[in-house]
Amino acid sequence: MGFGAPFRRRRDGRYAVDVDPKLRTVLASVAQQLGPMIDADDPATTRLFPPAYVGEDTAADEEGYRALVDGALRNHHHRALDVLVATASAETLTGEELDAWLSAIGSMRLVLGTRLDVSEDMDPPEAGDPAETEYAVYDLLGMVQAAIIEELASGLPDEGAPERAL
Repeated sequence: MGFGAPFRRRRDGRYAVDVDPKLRTVLASVAQQLGPMIDADDPATTRLFPPAYVGEDTAADEEGYRALVDGALRNHHHRALDVLVATASAETLTGEELDAWLSAIGSMRLVLGTRLDVSEDMDPPEAGDPAETEYAVYDLLGMVQAAIIEELASGLPDEGAPERAL
């Protein structure tokens, strides 16, 4: 991602994107792979469709909830992935496009994290481990996600910031 900020808000409201072409290729490739997984109800995508209820005998309520929201969730995930793929080589993004990148990257991390069974106390895979490449992509996506969040947060007002209350 380089030494400068990979995402910078410009005066015209768009966001400059200073991301290595290889990273852009990885982002687009992973996004393209995730779409069919969503449609196939791949078990790795379960975290993209969280349950409405947790606990006892909620099957009937869950079925109704699924009927109401699954289509909208699928459309949301596909739209975000499509925007990322379509704009992966763009030099600038609108606010909506950057939001879509953030959503798509979050979805990709959830799926990879599920496949890798990531936990807070997990150590990265050792060299030669079959999960090494997926973990590296998961980690890279986290860095891109953090950079987008940092840039979006920089535009928020300071009023009410917790550190100011001290």
